[in-house]
Amino acid sequence: MISLPPKHRVETYEEMRARLIAETSNYLTECLRHPELAVRIPTIQAGHGRFPPSLGVAFWTRVLGE
Repeated sequence: MISLPPKHRVETYEEMRARLIAETSNYLTECLRHPELAVRIPTIQAGHGRFPPSLGVAFWTRVLGE
């Protein structure tokens, strides 16, 4: 959950830093709780083949579509 500062005042650097660290921690904790939701990045050893174009389309559609 993103917690923004009230609209009538500017967030200090320390507040912004603390908020960003908390948001990152929450995100990573949730990802570790649900590894089945992770997007797997396909790999091929360099020099040993190529991905078909359809794999690139399928991968980037999923990553950029969320």
